[in-house]
Amino acid sequence: MPVVRSGARLFVAGHDPERDGRLAHRGRMGRSVSIEDTARALHLATQNALAAARASVGSLDHLRCVVLVGFVSSVTSDGLTPALLADSLALLAAVLPAGAPPVACLRSVQGLAGGMPVEVELVLEARRRAAREPLALTDRAGRLRKGGRVAAPAPRRSAARTS
Repeated sequence: MPVVRSGARLFVAGHDPERDGRLAHRGRMGRSVSIEDTARALHLATQNALAAARASVGSLDHLRCVVLVGFVSSVTSDGLTPALLADSLALLAAVLPAGAPPVACLRSVQGLAGGMPVEVELVLEARRRAAREPLALTDRAGRLRKGGRVAAPAPRRSAARTS
């Protein structure tokens, strides 16, 4: 599934409850998938979304979750409660560095591709460096600069004069 980076944000598109290349759950909540299995499917889809994010940026250490959206294929709104996302939110809190909890949204849909019962999307954000965290002290070749300062490149100037 696609992962798109824009500035400090990482958009992790819809992930399904797949394990070993196959859907672990199939059907619609209220018909062939129980409420408990729906919560398990959301948790597994969240794991898959985090794995895609880690594969894209290398580490989850500097990310925080801003938005978690869970889509549930359901025949009825009965049982469609925020409690379905409890395990997914606990996973995000355990895996990502401490920060404000994400905005969580649970949406009922008529159906999802391939008979998936759920789909999860994440918006992650790179945390800013702490104010006291040092900046890079090396030049482009990786050598430590004298005095611990790296010179900024000179600005480019156009030879043409503007009026």
